[in-house]
Order: sequence, then C-alpha cells, then structure tokens
Amino acid sequence: MTEQSMYKNFWPKRLKLNIHAPGTGAALIILALTQIPVAIKAAAEVACIGEVSNKLLRQNKSHQGINVSAVRLCNGQN
Repeated sequence: MTEQSMYKNFWPKRLKLNIHAPGTGAALIILALTQIPVAIKAAAEVACIGEVSNKLLRQNKSHQGINVSAVRLCNGQN
C-alpha cells in the first residue's frame, strides 16, 4: 500500500473536514482571544526573570544559581 493511498483511507468517508465552514473563523477568533491572557502572563514572567537575573548577576558576580533564584523571586517565593 502506498503512502498516498494510506492517507486517503485514514479518514472515514462520512467525515468531511471543511476549513471554509462558517463556524471556523469564529472558532479561531475564540481560540486566539482565550490565549491572549496566557501570552501576556508568560511574557511578563520572561521579562521579570531577565531583569531579576541581571540584577542578581551584578550583585553576586557569579552565574551559579542565578536563574533559579530569579524564577523563585518572580513567582513570589523567597
């Protein structure tokens, strides 16, 4: 059996996926809107870790344990 014929037989004949269906655009918009808060939080965490690790590196003059400490400080732990 060739690769192309295996792909054709993978989906049942009744299941037709149409990316141009009316609800597809709305579903994609909803998915994008629900991911915006997650992206903002992740970007803020990355910025915080970068700033804190840079500050700790200048104080300690050593790379050992800097990132671990920065992640703890940014997550609200001591």
